[in-house]
Amino acid sequence: MDILKIAILGIVGTLLGIMLKERKKEYELFITLGVSLCIFYFILSKLELVLDVVNRMQEYVSLDTEYIGILIKMIGITYVSEFSSNLCKDAGYQAVAGQIEMFGKLSILVISMPVLLVLLETIGEFLS
Repeated sequence: MDILKIAILGIVGTLLGIMLKERKKEYELFITLGVSLCIFYFILSKLELVLDVVNRMQEYVSLDTEYIGILIKMIGITYVSEFSSNLCKDAGYQAVAGQIEMFGKLSILVISMPVLLVLLETIGEFLS
């Protein structure tokens, strides 16, 4: 069970960070970063499974690979922006975290524009 490993890693990292917070505040950030990177590694391994399933689905149903690529990019942007934003929040830089989140949302909006245009064209065809 991977969730148990992740939960234990997170709890141990948090407790270690709390203990070091009183003595050396800068080490707390390094502990947080290390634990977060380990968990992010586990997330990437799960994403590989998702990509395999998407590729299998594509074999059964003819899907445009461009849309699958857009979806995968959107998922990647979401994970990276959330990960980096949370690290900035833990370090006490809420303003920087907010900017990272805003940029991530705008990036997703920009990437999704081709899908939105195709959707609008399809709706226009139905209404004509």
